[in-house]
Amino acid sequence: MAINRTISVFGGGCAGYSLIKELSKINGIDINFYLGTDSVKDNYWGFWENKNDSFHFPIHAKWYKWKISDWNDEVDFESRENPYCIVKRSEWYNFCKNEASSKSVKFIRENIDENNGIYYRKNREAIKSDYIFDCRTKAFEDEVYKQQFKGFLIQVNESVFDSSVVNLMDFRCNQEDGIQFIYLLPFSSKLALIEPTTYSYSTKSDDFYLNTLKKYLLEIYNVKDFKILNEEKGIIPLALLPADNNTAISVGVRGRANRPASGYTFYFIQLQVKKAFDCIVKRKDKFNLNIHSLLIRFLDNVFLDVLKSNPKLAPKIFISFAKSFTGNELADFMTNRIKLKSLFQMIINLPKLPFIKSFFRNLF
Repeated sequence: MAINRTISVFGGGCAGYSLIKELSKINGIDINFYLGTDSVKDNYWGFWENKNDSFHFPIHAKWYKWKISDWNDEVDFESRENPYCIVKRSEWYNFCKNEASSKSVKFIRENIDENNGIYYRKNREAIKSDYIFDCRTKAFEDEVYKQQFKGFLIQVNESVFDSSVVNLMDFRCNQEDGIQFIYLLPFSSKLALIEPTTYSYSTKSDDFYLNTLKKYLLEIYNVKDFKILNEEKGIIPLALLPADNNTAISVGVRGRANRPASGYTFYFIQLQVKKAFDCIVKRKDKFNLNIHSLLIRFLDNVFLDVLKSNPKLAPKIFISFAKSFTGNELADFMTNRIKLKSLFQMIINLPKLPFIKSFFRNLF
C-alpha cells in the first residue's frame, strides 16, 4: 500500500545508509538523503550473524572461532551457527546504494544546520518532511567514558597469524595507563587488522597507538618489519548519550543504538532501522526506537561501573566473563539475547565483591 510521504535523512554514515536502504522498500515515498560533506576512511564493523534474523549483509569476512586472552589465560569459542562477521564500510555503502538505486532516493551532499528545532539547507531553505531522521555524529563531553581505538591494516613477511581465529580482546599489552587491549582480525597468515583499544576518559595520541602496535607485534609475534596498508580511528561512548530534544527522530549512536558496555553498534542500528520501517508502515505518530532493555542497560551499567572503579582487574574480569559462555551463548548475549543459564553462570564466575558493591550503587 502506498504511503505517499516524504522523508529526510541526515548523516552519511552507517545509520543513514541503513535507513535509506530499508525505507526505500516502502512504496510511494520520496527520500532526501543529506550525506554531509566530510570524507571518511574505510573501516570495518563487527557483529555476530544469527540465522534467525531476516537481515541480509554483504559480509566481507567471517570466522567460526574467536577468543579472549591475557598473559595467563585464554578462552576459546567456536560456533558454526553464529559466526563472527565484519562488514566493510565502502562495501556496505555500495550495497545500500544499489538496494535503493531504483527507488525515490535523492543523494544530496550538504551539511544541515539546526536552529530552534528547524533544519536548514546551505541556502537557508527550511527542510519540511513528514519524517526527519537525524543520524549525524553527535559530539559528547570529555567526561564521558569511552572506547577509543586506532586500527592498522598491516602486512608482514612471514606467516605468523592464525587466519581461522579472531582475537576479540588480547590483554597482552600495557595495563599501567588504564584498560587496554588488542582487537585482531586475521585475514590471512600475513595480513591482519590490529586495533589497540582503550577504555578511558582521556584521549590518547596517534603515537600511543602506533607504539602499542609495534610493541605488540614484537612481543607476541616476534615481528619487527611490517607495512601499514590502511588506518582507521574511532571513539565510541561507553554510555547512552542524552536523548535529543528536537523534532527529528534520532538513529545510530545519536539514537542510543550502541551497546554501552561493548561499543558494538552496527547490528543494533539494523534493529533500530527495522523498528523505524514498521512505524512508518503502520503510520505511527510516535516512534519508539529503544532497543536495549532495562535489564541490558542495568547489567551494562554495573559492568562499566566495576571497570571504572577497578581498571587493574579488567583482564581478570573479561576472562571470567568469557568463561561463562559457549560460542553460541556469547553470540546471543552480545546481540541482546540473554539466557538465564548464561546470566547465572556469569554471576558465579565474576569477582564477587566489586560487583556486589556496584550492584547496590546502581540499584539505589
